[in-house]
Amino acid sequence: MYWLLSIFDLLGPGMFYAVAALFGTLIVVLLILIYWNLYQRKQAYFRPASFRMGFELWVSKLVLEDETPGPLRIPAKFRKHLKQRDKRQFALNCLIELRKSVAGTVGDKVAALYLELGFKEDSVRKLNSPVWHEKVKGINELSVMKQEDMNTRIFKLTNNRNKYIRREAQTAMFNFYGFGGLRFLNVLTHSLSDWQQLNLIEQLRPLNPEPIPGLDGWLQSDNDTVVIFALKLAEIYQCFEVHDEVVTCLAHEEEAVRGQAAKTLKEIAEDATAAILCGRYTSETIRNKIVILNSLVTIAGDAQLSFLVNELEAANDFLKLGAARVIASCCTGGWRLLEEKALQQPLPYRNVYNHLRFELIR
Repeated sequence: MYWLLSIFDLLGPGMFYAVAALFGTLIVVLLILIYWNLYQRKQAYFRPASFRMGFELWVSKLVLEDETPGPLRIPAKFRKHLKQRDKRQFALNCLIELRKSVAGTVGDKVAALYLELGFKEDSVRKLNSPVWHEKVKGINELSVMKQEDMNTRIFKLTNNRNKYIRREAQTAMFNFYGFGGLRFLNVLTHSLSDWQQLNLIEQLRPLNPEPIPGLDGWLQSDNDTVVIFALKLAEIYQCFEVHDEVVTCLAHEEEAVRGQAAKTLKEIAEDATAAILCGRYTSETIRNKIVILNSLVTIAGDAQLSFLVNELEAANDFLKLGAARVIASCCTGGWRLLEEKALQQPLPYRNVYNHLRFELIR
């Protein structure tokens, strides 16, 4: 009976009001906490605004002065603010972005300010961090600020197992030394992704062409991606001195290496190059046969005519078209030969002939 009475008491209006009051109180407390959190966030956002504007203005005036009289004097208010982590990182980011966009004397002033404010110690601390994204950030900051005394530490990271650390370290070595910074290819055992190859090539383009030290050794590397990258460099900068090493790559076990070697030979061709490519043709994959034919378009001659005529009989239509393109572009009387072939056997050679007339004769 007591148990039943207790149940009725719990279900009574008094208990209901008590529970409602409890939940109402919790909701009010929760709303207060949410408001306080938002207020703190708002304060944290607007509080550093004056510091940011003042710091950017000070740095701008400093780096644009023709001369810096005496030692650099940092206002006390900035030194006080820079003890706070968020403001310190903002100031560092500001200098990094500025250093990326300037050069010469102005760039040297930004680097000097970076050292004077003690930001190099912050970057080295990040470099030593076990957290990969912190390490990447540290490498980037030291690289942008041209802290070449750290190159030995950074060079060791160019073959790091973490791809992000590895890529940033490789980019840093290039930023330090240009073409000479590619020496990390001598020890690289990890793959050099297509994206990283593209980034490195784009960074090299603004530089004045110069001999590439180590190129012949990279063409013989055990790392297939290093070989491909070296072949691309030889192609872009027309490194005729490595012609024989590139020819050797035509016998490489990796299809992609052989294909890139065929592309490269088009740019560094010698008198015998066309014959060499024709000799490798029969043992190649369909993909690389197309690459070879595309290369022959600019370097073939009448000596390759019989080979090309035979390829007009290939079962693959892309190979037929490729061979016909070389004949029309490089061989004496090539158009007449293709026209006669089209008359003798309209399908498929009439289509091939018409396609090439539209493509090549404009």
